[in-house]
Amino acid sequence: MNKIPRNASIVFHVSAIITLSVFSLYRIGIGDYKHAGFFSLAITPLLFSLLREWQYKANVLQKQITLIMVSIAICYSCLYLGYKGLIYLFPTIFIYFFLFNIKQALLLSILYALFGLGFALNIESTPVIARYSIAIIDCIVFGALFSHIINKQKNALFYLAHTDELTGIYNRKRLKPSLNNAIESKIKHQTKTSLLLLDLDHFKQINDTHGHITGDCVLRAVADTITRHKPVDAEVIRFGGEEFLIKLPDTDGEHAVIYAEQLRQVISQIKLPGVSQLITCSIGVKELEGESLDEWLNASDKALYKAKNAGRNRVIQAP
Repeated sequence: MNKIPRNASIVFHVSAIITLSVFSLYRIGIGDYKHAGFFSLAITPLLFSLLREWQYKANVLQKQITLIMVSIAICYSCLYLGYKGLIYLFPTIFIYFFLFNIKQALLLSILYALFGLGFALNIESTPVIARYSIAIIDCIVFGALFSHIINKQKNALFYLAHTDELTGIYNRKRLKPSLNNAIESKIKHQTKTSLLLLDLDHFKQINDTHGHITGDCVLRAVADTITRHKPVDAEVIRFGGEEFLIKLPDTDGEHAVIYAEQLRQVISQIKLPGVSQLITCSIGVKELEGESLDEWLNASDKALYKAKNAGRNRVIQAP
């Protein structure tokens, strides 16, 4: 779903409030108190939404409701003002593509346009409505295309920013938001989440013996193996040089250890051309039990080094 940045949202709110205020004052000036009062009422949700935005309390749902209420006011203006009301459909249609996903925005903007055009027929001729219809259709099409392009670019940037170039899995930028989500879920819903911290054994020896290019092949092979054998909802993050972090949602410590042991065995079966030594790993396991992010990571890290100190190629669960 799209989201308007805070500063842009404030500008949109202020522009809409100024526009409706000028329109209301104009209606008062010509003695049209009925419509002036209606548009003054339409400013109220905008002022409330602007206040929420200013206080950093705004959310997408509140903005969506505000946009729909403003759209209703504009449709009402089309009923009595004809093309003078239709003019305001153009900027508001674009906002739908910022606040809703493309399918929702298309549906709502088409309904919005149909109501506005239909109401304007009350006082406008069919040829005038036909001309506005063509322009509004173009506006909807351009809004959808623009939204599609922006979403593709946003997804591409997200991928580049959060993906490890060598292995194709998440990089460290994904770490904090992912684990903080698990901590919030634990606090609110008491969901169980376990963490695996995996480190390849004697990886420096592989680099020294076979070279860094072969070492990179080993890292890619391990990342691919973890990805292929992970649960559907699990997340895999490259934690360090040869360290991988695996977050297991809805998994307690006992089941996490079972999975870790299976993963350890699968990794030990990796065979690569030119690599004679066995590829093994040590894994530390820690179920989230109310710790902070740093405490959770530290507990996993301590369990990992216990596995290292105990002889490597094994799984140790943190208490």
